[in-house]
Amino acid sequence: MALNPKLNVYVVTLNPKEKDTNPTYRDLFKAKYMVDAQITDSDLQDKFFQDFLNSVGKSDYRKDVKSKKVIGVSEYNAENQSSSLNILKARDVVEGIIDGGQYGVLRAYADVDNKNDKTALGTNKAVLDKFYICLCTPLNSAYGFLFIQSYTESSIQDPVKNFITDLLKCEDDFYAVRIEPFVPKKFVEKFKQDAKIRVFSYRSKIGVSQIMRENELLLKGQAFDIEIRITPIEDKFLPGTESVEALAGALAEKQVDGVGLGDFEQQSVYIQDGKEHKAHYDISKDIKSIRPTIYLADEGVYVDKETGQPDFTQIKDFTLNLLEEVKQEYNGHEEIEEL
Repeated sequence: MALNPKLNVYVVTLNPKEKDTNPTYRDLFKAKYMVDAQITDSDLQDKFFQDFLNSVGKSDYRKDVKSKKVIGVSEYNAENQSSSLNILKARDVVEGIIDGGQYGVLRAYADVDNKNDKTALGTNKAVLDKFYICLCTPLNSAYGFLFIQSYTESSIQDPVKNFITDLLKCEDDFYAVRIEPFVPKKFVEKFKQDAKIRVFSYRSKIGVSQIMRENELLLKGQAFDIEIRITPIEDKFLPGTESVEALAGALAEKQVDGVGLGDFEQQSVYIQDGKEHKAHYDISKDIKSIRPTIYLADEGVYVDKETGQPDFTQIKDFTLNLLEEVKQEYNGHEEIEEL
């Protein structure tokens, strides 16, 4: 499925400049919008929602220059102030559908039934898809949650994360928020159930050794990006087992040009489940560190086979239910492990 919808989850953590304080999103919004201390939560949420709408691209698309992608509100009616984005005040949530896509590439679109019907697209034209996003900023907490729906062949994760970082800026009192990936345990366990190891990978930059120079290769000062890939021939290796740990330990002792694989900069295990979904983890952190992708079709979200469009109402319902599970699991006090 070319446009298989998937969902990524992130924890968005406030980063105050005064480290002995414990500010919340309520404190951030009050400082950012310079409002009276007695402002109601409802009015504070309204200000944030309007800022969200204006910043994400209500009238014009928001360009992310680095990724060469744009995002913007999918639908907006200035007359009645309605849009494809909504605020759910009781949940501290802004959610809905935005447009997104890549620009800066000279392309063309054509009628697949008429080869002569072809129109060039300039570099200022973007090919757009619809995406669902959900941002939860609990007023009583320093921990928020961001959900970005994308597709296997099309993603707006970087533009949305950059947008959220800019949106939540308050430079007098806070450093930039930390946006870190988070995968609920139930998806990790589900993936592990029938996962098999595909590849052990060791990668590092290594200089030319004395032995190679003595062979008159004349590569003084040269370095190489070396990757060693060890692939099981049969699907017998199950991640997280003692045999795999023992094998990883033995492989770490093997050397390339005098450097042990255990000293390589990147050491990863790539795995795949029964549906051919892929993930990987750092050997030093074992399988507990995997971050499998949440494929929405696997979770019951309908995708129209003719148009490739997912049911966005189902995505909304799934995401809001998952939000409650993530809040319960995270509890706002765990440090997210850096991978």
